[in-house]
Amino acid sequence: MILKAVVAKNKGKVVVVNFWASWCVPCKQEFPDLVAAVKASGATLITIACDSPQDAATKSAKFLATQGATANAFFNKANTDIAAFLKWLEPKAPPASPIPRTYLFSTSGKLVKAMAGKHDAATFTKEINAAKTAK
Repeated sequence: MILKAVVAKNKGKVVVVNFWASWCVPCKQEFPDLVAAVKASGATLITIACDSPQDAATKSAKFLATQGATANAFFNKANTDIAAFLKWLEPKAPPASPIPRTYLFSTSGKLVKAMAGKHDAATFTKEINAAKTAK
């Protein structure tokens, strides 16, 4: 799986994975705070756009470009069932509302936090800092 490979490639850094969509208002509202917190902390951001394949190259890509977050950006070009993917990340508690959804991986590559819903920069910064010291 691509996600595992990217997390492994960034061992030694906190990895923040964000599931979002261009049609999701809370996703777009939190995105500037997420990007700012990740950049300030030195973490790695991976974005996974849940838009339709038709919107991947247009709406999703354009939004990421305006946010300065085009690196490590993945698009749902195969129209994959995102809810099933999130259930893989959280098998004991699959999300009732799939996005926005943010996952933090420690510097050792272990999933240490799952965050549902919209958050602000202070919350993202606090959780990234906690992930830095997590085992």
